[in-house]
Amino acid sequence: MEHSDLSAYIYSFSYLGIFFWFALLEQLTPIPEEVSLISLGYICTHSSLNPLLAGAVSVVALLTTDNVFFYLSLKGSKVVKKTIGKVSSGVLKRLRTNLKKNAKSTLFVLALLPKLRFLSPVVSATVGISWKLFFIVNSIATGLYVAFYIVVGMLFQKQLAKSLQKLHLTQHITFVASMACITVIVFIVIKKWVANKKDG
Repeated sequence: MEHSDLSAYIYSFSYLGIFFWFALLEQLTPIPEEVSLISLGYICTHSSLNPLLAGAVSVVALLTTDNVFFYLSLKGSKVVKKTIGKVSSGVLKRLRTNLKKNAKSTLFVLALLPKLRFLSPVVSATVGISWKLFFIVNSIATGLYVAFYIVVGMLFQKQLAKSLQKLHLTQHITFVASMACITVIVFIVIKKWVANKKDG
């Protein structure tokens, strides 16, 4: 599903579509979560969607998924074990150690890091972090995470609009190309970060 498909999906189903996208479909597509959020901010400027309400729905959807993963991890789900089985054992060991030493800070940072957010509920549950602590810290961080990327999408669109007011096609092509570049950059940065953690 590409950006144009995401736009059509959200236009068609509005806030309900946003919820299901981030709660379920986002987990099944190769589109990075942060790119979807930036795209949502961009879409809000081209539709009647209220960015505050769209952001709130996104937060609820992401928290729903996070808490489902937390529950499944507590129950020893095979699906969760298979998912984290692809993650470096060194990274998992370091995360578990940090959670035991400073749970609040580690949970907060994890919830803000693209590509590593999904590990937060899984690792938290396996090291004995209480659901209440996880829920409170993760909710605050997720709210900031969603707000940041949606605002980036809205500001990005406004900057484009100023210079490309009469070139609507070029504007959309530029946006999609930029999102692709951002995805590549984020992937490289996270990959290097994980590699450094593994070597450390």
